[in-house]
Amino acid sequence: MPNTYNTKNSQKIAEELKNVKINENTKMITLDIKDLYMNLPLKGIIKATKYWLNRNNNNEEITYKLLNILWTIMKQYYFQYKDKFCQPQKGIGMGSPISGTMAETYLQYIEETYIKQWWDTGEIVHYKR
Repeated sequence: MPNTYNTKNSQKIAEELKNVKINENTKMITLDIKDLYMNLPLKGIIKATKYWLNRNNNNEEITYKLLNILWTIMKQYYFQYKDKFCQPQKGIGMGSPISGTMAETYLQYIEETYIKQWWDTGEIVHYKR
């Protein structure tokens, strides 16, 4: 995946913002994803993963198998609260070894399909996360 919009630290963003031209019509927004892992849609993660696999792989059988394995892994996340074992109703588990990768896969899909379009049309002039 391209990591086009990632930044390493806030100092780098501050330096980049010095070069952004703004006027009285400029709107600035910030985005924060509250409870990221628990708010990621499983079907969205599958769609994003399929998108990236199809961009980098022509074998439909491999893509199909990988998506099935991923779905199985994501649906088998459980956690313990006091003496009860629970399964989340939505999202992916924060403690799962694949959670960070799946979150990144989904966010880069959103950036590739939406942010890039806004960037290309000039609707946004600066974007980093």
